[in-house]
Amino acid sequence: MLSPMELAALVTATKGAVDILDKVAGQIKSVLLKRPKEEAGGDDRWRYKIRPRIDEIVVSQDDRTVQVVSAAQLSEVLRPNDVRVIQAYERNMEKYFRRWEAVYDKRDSSQDPLANAIIEEQLTELIRKMKGELLGILEFLQKLGVNLDDHYMHVRHLIENVQDDRV
Repeated sequence: MLSPMELAALVTATKGAVDILDKVAGQIKSVLLKRPKEEAGGDDRWRYKIRPRIDEIVVSQDDRTVQVVSAAQLSEVLRPNDVRVIQAYERNMEKYFRRWEAVYDKRDSSQDPLANAIIEEQLTELIRKMKGELLGILEFLQKLGVNLDDHYMHVRHLIENVQDDRV
């Protein structure tokens, strides 16, 4: 059973990881689907949202709560090691997100098609590096019984299909 402190740490780390996923989801789609550059997204752009609240995880759709995973449910399913794993996902996603922002800002900014192609390759490589964390946080949410929908499932499908040597 998780202590109240572990539950709070878990919810905080989940929030950090999901926030990053929400910010880059549209950009990842634009890179993998070869679409034009997309600006960083705020959480208001998605109809379906996963948000922590004190010691719960709340799923909402269009500002309507559709699911709540309570502290008791979290304690039944998780072990202290799960807290460390989610915290590691969050730390790694933060690191990759800083790199992502620096490279993505340069996307389609050059008159030189070769320079733009190099940026696309760098972004695809960053997606490959983030793949474990991005899929890990989504798998974690599913383990908790969180119903994933909307951009979460679409991005998950795209990331799952990123290969080591090609997209």
